[in-house]
Amino acid sequence: MALLYCVMLLGIYITASHQGLSCPDWPLCPNGFNFPSQKYFFEYIHRVMAVITAGVIFTTAFYSVKKAKSVRKTAVAASIIISVQILLGIFVINTKLEALLVATHLSTGVLLFAMTLITFLSSYRIAKGNSRLNIL
Repeated sequence: MALLYCVMLLGIYITASHQGLSCPDWPLCPNGFNFPSQKYFFEYIHRVMAVITAGVIFTTAFYSVKKAKSVRKTAVAASIIISVQILLGIFVINTKLEALLVATHLSTGVLLFAMTLITFLSSYRIAKGNSRLNIL
């Protein structure tokens, strides 16, 4: 959740500071895998954190399918939404910040946050209930 929130904050900062096309190529900035120059820094970090966050969400969905069936629906929904979110991010860059796509990218991020929050709260409630059973 913290990773996703940080990705969202960085994305909003990039949009508000008009740096959305500071890194016009996708998926890498002109420096490639090297440490980015100051011009590309925030966009580069946003993309790297988005990839890490997507990995965590996909891992959570995979784990929930195997072990935590009670949160499977929201975890799998989050993994589908993050896939859509990544595609929207590609389209946002390739269309040079088309306003409707930028707004859709932002609102899909909010939906993704809601799915991960529901997954977290559901798993927390289950874990809390199991610990009470262990005490009794």
